[in-house]
Amino acid sequence: MDLKKLVYFITIAEEGQITRAANRLHIGQPPLSMQLKALEDELGVMLIKRNNKIFELTPAGETFYKRAKEVINSIDGMIAEVKEQQEGIRGKLSLGTVMSCVPYLPPLLKLFKEKYPLISFQLWEEDSQRIEELLLNKDIELGIVRLPFQSKEMTEMRNLSIHHIQSEPLVALQPSNGTLFKGTTIPIQELKDQPLLVLHGQGDYNVFHKFIETCNSFGFNPNITCESPDVTTLMTLADSGLGIAIVPKIALQIKMCNTLSYAEIIPSINSETALIWIEHGYLSKAAQNFKDILIHHLK
Repeated sequence: MDLKKLVYFITIAEEGQITRAANRLHIGQPPLSMQLKALEDELGVMLIKRNNKIFELTPAGETFYKRAKEVINSIDGMIAEVKEQQEGIRGKLSLGTVMSCVPYLPPLLKLFKEKYPLISFQLWEEDSQRIEELLLNKDIELGIVRLPFQSKEMTEMRNLSIHHIQSEPLVALQPSNGTLFKGTTIPIQELKDQPLLVLHGQGDYNVFHKFIETCNSFGFNPNITCESPDVTTLMTLADSGLGIAIVPKIALQIKMCNTLSYAEIIPSINSETALIWIEHGYLSKAAQNFKDILIHHLK
């Protein structure tokens, strides 16, 4: 059925006569009368009783008017919703992040929700390699990860765009009553004989390997008793006295800090974070808006 016929019928029913309906629709009266007759013939029922110039809906006409309004309102709502999604006002945004980067999100999500309150989020917490896979599979649109990737060649092959967010130092964590350090820094040599709990995501090279290389450059192999991609696990284990956790400094905002104390490792071993997305790939307007907020806010 032509939707235009529904609009014509609704207008006739609401105006109560052909003349006013024709004026409202900006068409001639005879063509409108023909459209009404064609609609009744198509349905095989009388929709409107004609009594001179007075029109009255039949019971079938009442039902058809109600359903026709529902259809038109549904279409109008669909069009509005599609336009809002195109403008980034409504919809769902899928993000991926490594656990140690979660502290970046609360202020960003708050800013975004204040500006776009109808956008909902789907948040994935994985390691950096898995975030890459989710992007390539189009399960997410944006990822917040730790650098470096497995290799520069791999990044180029996968067509990933990278926006560097921040560089932050690794810190050592001990229970607040621990005795390994008292100040705000600790020379890496003092970690030589300590049981260490070190952040280790998947991939051929990451902050875990940078830490080991730095230890090696000072003449020792670190005593790593636990490695995990989950900073909360490492911090909980350190809190229990199992060892000294080695994590990026921003992770302190996840679980801190009446029961833990920290010191920056000297020399500084920096862990870089970045926002990634598929270069030249489709980004929804919501994802573009979030990317703009993140880049602007973290400046």
